[in-house]
Amino acid sequence: MAPSLLATQPAFSDLVEEFRTGSRTPREYLESCIEAIEEREPIVKAFTCHNLEQARMQADAATRRYAEGRPLSPIDGMPIGIKDIIDTRDMPTEMNSDIFTAHYPRTEAACVRAIKQGGAILIGKTVTTEFAIGRSGPTVNPHNPEHTPGGSSSGSAAGVAAGMFPAGFGTQTQGSIIRPASFCGVVGFKPTLNALSLDGVHPLSKSHDHLGTLADSVDDAWWLARWVAECAPAQGHPGLSGPLHGAVTPAKPANLAVLRTNGFEDLDSSSLNAFEQQLDLLRREGVTIVEPEDDPLLQALVEDLQDVPERSLELLAYEMRWPYQDYVAAYPDMVGERIHSLMESATHVKRARYRQLLIIQQQLRGRLQELAGYYDALVLPASSGPAPHGFEFTGSRRLLVYSTFMGAPAFSVPLMQVAGLPFGFQLMGFPGQDYPLARQAQWLTQHYS
Repeated sequence: MAPSLLATQPAFSDLVEEFRTGSRTPREYLESCIEAIEEREPIVKAFTCHNLEQARMQADAATRRYAEGRPLSPIDGMPIGIKDIIDTRDMPTEMNSDIFTAHYPRTEAACVRAIKQGGAILIGKTVTTEFAIGRSGPTVNPHNPEHTPGGSSSGSAAGVAAGMFPAGFGTQTQGSIIRPASFCGVVGFKPTLNALSLDGVHPLSKSHDHLGTLADSVDDAWWLARWVAECAPAQGHPGLSGPLHGAVTPAKPANLAVLRTNGFEDLDSSSLNAFEQQLDLLRREGVTIVEPEDDPLLQALVEDLQDVPERSLELLAYEMRWPYQDYVAAYPDMVGERIHSLMESATHVKRARYRQLLIIQQQLRGRLQELAGYYDALVLPASSGPAPHGFEFTGSRRLLVYSTFMGAPAFSVPLMQVAGLPFGFQLMGFPGQDYPLARQAQWLTQHYS
């Protein structure tokens, strides 16, 4: 039997008290991650590059700080994978693009600066699809290496699932945090739009781009995001609120709305049954589950979301024109087919249509906010099912783009399985209400994972 490719060590957040008492050290924890890298990385291929000796030096420094009773932050000593569209000064940022082979930025992203300020360990750069939207990379799914890990945050999701690091950065422009989290059976957290700075993250779409986290627990996902928000909120945005230290306090949701859009058409019968069974489990716990036909406001939102995947692509193509039109013009043979296609689509989106799309986006955000007084969160599958076989197709985006388009926070939590593969349960919250959503995600994982 082939050795398991899945994580076996505890979550980072479960070990911090041991770091404080000295019964375990950040260096010892890092060595368990390095052991997983040496054993599993030849198959999983989560990294574009790593620097393990530098990581060891950083872990030794964190060990000394804990021994002296002065850790810098809740993520001090946490090994972190950095998606390779995020600028790092001491490792190349190549974006799975031949244009940027061996490219070393002169500055580093705000989120990278933030984690270094907090004493975290930059263990390596993780695989992305081309520019986080094009062709797939070499990463496989640790649950079954014949299946995709999802994209575009492929390496961060797979690396966490394989126990190579407890948390990593991902980005989402349509579904690129929530979907790989679902496929790889890890926690994915996409915060409210602009809660975390995107400075130093290669752009796709101003109205869609989100920085977020993938992690082995809700605590680790929250701690990483919350620390970055403390040190590097986006300009013009207050960042995340909620506690900076300590475990996320679980909160049982009272009322959940099912966002049953036409995206459910992408689910096969086994995946739909798994989702319905999870809803039944919640009902047995006393959680009120409301369907669109039971609430006119919810039904109106569902109807308005029907065309969002297509509208999202129009917005995305228009906003991608810089710098991708230049890439296509200057390096046509070095740019993948999907980016060529999007730039062709961009020529058909005129400024008047762009203005109209932005108005539609704002109207939908307002309609979502109308539900905030009635529901704790909205729920839907975190992908169109488990990870597809093969690697070219990284999964449908339809069920994932809604939270992105409306700028709402979302979690994928690993509650379900189909055909022996993970299948995430998606919680969507209301803009600015990230911590209440994290509390519900914590309750779900503690009850059902």
